[in-house]
Amino acid sequence: MDQHTKPPNIVGKRRRWLLGLEPFFEAGREGKRAAGWNVEDELIAVAFLGDVTIDLSKATIAGREITILAWAVFRDVEVIVSADTIVELSGSVVWGDPESRVPPASSTAPNSAVRIKGHALIGDVEVHLPDELD
Repeated sequence: MDQHTKPPNIVGKRRRWLLGLEPFFEAGREGKRAAGWNVEDELIAVAFLGDVTIDLSKATIAGREITILAWAVFRDVEVIVSADTIVELSGSVVWGDPESRVPPASSTAPNSAVRIKGHALIGDVEVHLPDELD
C-alpha cells in the first residue's frame, strides 16, 4: 500500500452490554440517561439476579433496526418503546413470560424496528409503551 493511500473505512455493528447483577447493581438506560442516548445496533441484556431496563422511547432510532439479545435468569429484562415501533419478539422460555404489549405500528410512519431475541429461565422479557404500568 502506498503511503498516500488511505485504508478503507470499516463499518461494523456497534454493540453494548447491559448486565443486571444483584446485589451489586441493576443495569439499563432509562429516565434522563435514555433521553439523549445514541443507541447501538445491537444490545445484549443479561439479567442475572438483577433487572435490566432498556428505554428506547426517547432515543432517536427512526428508520433503523435494533437487535436486542435478552437473557433473563431469575429476574426481568424490560424494553420500553415508543408508539409506531415495529417489535418482533422471539426466543425460548423455561419458566417465565416473553410478553409484548405494543400495538401494531401504523404503515404510514417511518418506523424503526426492534427485534428482540429473549430467553428466560425463571424470569420475564417484557416489551411495552412508556405510559404502561407493570
